[in-house]
This record gives sequence, structure tokens and C-alpha cells, in this order.
Amino acid sequence: MRRNCPYIIFCILTFPLLTKAQFGNESPIPYFRYSVTAGLGATQLYGDLDNRQLGGGVYLRGNYFLTHGVSIGLELQEGLLRGEDNASVDGLRRRSTNLFHAAIIGVNFQPFKYLQDDHLRRIEYRQSYGKRVVNSVYAGAGVGAVYSLQWDNDRAGYTNSNGSSSVSPTHQGKDYGLSYIMSTNVGLELPLHSLKPNLLDSYIWNLIICGQLNFSLDDELDGYSGTYPGNDSKDVYSFLTIGVNLRF
Repeated sequence: MRRNCPYIIFCILTFPLLTKAQFGNESPIPYFRYSVTAGLGATQLYGDLDNRQLGGGVYLRGNYFLTHGVSIGLELQEGLLRGEDNASVDGLRRRSTNLFHAAIIGVNFQPFKYLQDDHLRRIEYRQSYGKRVVNSVYAGAGVGAVYSLQWDNDRAGYTNSNGSSSVSPTHQGKDYGLSYIMSTNVGLELPLHSLKPNLLDSYIWNLIICGQLNFSLDDELDGYSGTYPGNDSKDVYSFLTIGVNLRF
């Protein structure tokens, strides 16, 4: 009997830990760990030009969930950034139509999902639709690169005293090239699923509404980067989208 005492004591001490591991906290790894989102929306360029005209764009994003409410992802974008001056500058009205291609690596954080305990997560399907939408709110940040291809850029120039030609400072810039950006976004999910255990499939659908601001580290997104008074800020573009998300 005495020989069995250490074994009995060991079982008594470890049983609560074993039962907790088996029946207590759930795995921090979500059941649906991957997602793909495709969408479209409106862009707006904040640069050196007076009128911030609307453009359009499309995107594709893939996400990998590290834990509940935290994911990393890669987003690919293609679209138009547009702008135009109200009046002529050095004899020409400046305008920009930038066909851009962007790639952004970022992290998204859903605070309510992250802080939600296991019990609430299991019975979330019982909550109202509005509560589930609020729980899905997320914010994100990332870094990326944008390749710009400019249309409609006019480079006003002049002739120097030695006979060579130069571009006016207000019309300097690149017709194509690579820029680097810092990206921020906020969004929410509109569930297209019930999450009821008896109806749960191997995937779920959501509508995604997202607003994004992308801050260029240079001044080339609008095609103009001349050294003249008032041109001392970096270019920014916004991207407001709606997309369809598949989580699996």
C-alpha cells in the first residue's frame, strides 16, 4: 500500500490539471483559421492637386489567424487615383490619373473577439445580429509598396539661357515608379451565417466594410513632386471598400 501512495498522491494532484486541460479553456487557435476576401470600392487622392476626384479600385486579401481576434495578412490592390487643379500652373492645368498596383502586409486586431471568453464564444450565435457585428469590429496597420503608372501628366517646361530645357518646379515628378506606404484601416464584418452548432459547416461567409488610409513615404502618388512653396507634405490615398469574405 505504501508503495502505491506516491502514485495515488500524484494522481490526486494532477487530476484537476488534467481535467482542466481537457474540459476547461479552449484552444487559442480558432476553428476557422484562414480567410480570403475580395472586394471593390472608391479611392481618393490627397496630394498637391486642388480637386480630390474619386477613383475606383479592387482588392484581394488573405489572412491567417494567430489567435482569436488577431490575424496577419497580405493585401493586393489595383485602382485609379485621380486629381486635377482648378487653374493653370505655368501655362498648363495639372492633372493626374494614376493606375496603381499595391501590396500591403499587415496585422488586424479585433479587440472584442480577443477579449471574449470561451463560454461567450461558444454561445455567440444566441446573441443579436447587432451584437455580433459590434464584436467583429477591427483595426489594422501595415506596410507596403505602390507601383504608380501616371496618365495625363503634362510637364510644363522652359528653356534656359544656355539653350537646354528644364521642367518647371511645379510640374516636376515621375511618370512611373515605386513608392512605399504605411497603411491603417478600420472595418467590421456583417455575418452571412448563423454559427449555430447544428448548422456549422467547414466555412462561413461575411460581408466586410472597411476604410483604409495609406500614407506614402514620398510625394509621387499624384505625379508631382516639385520643390516649390506649399509642396511640403507627403501624398495620401483613402480606399473605402465592401467585400465578400470566406472564412475556413
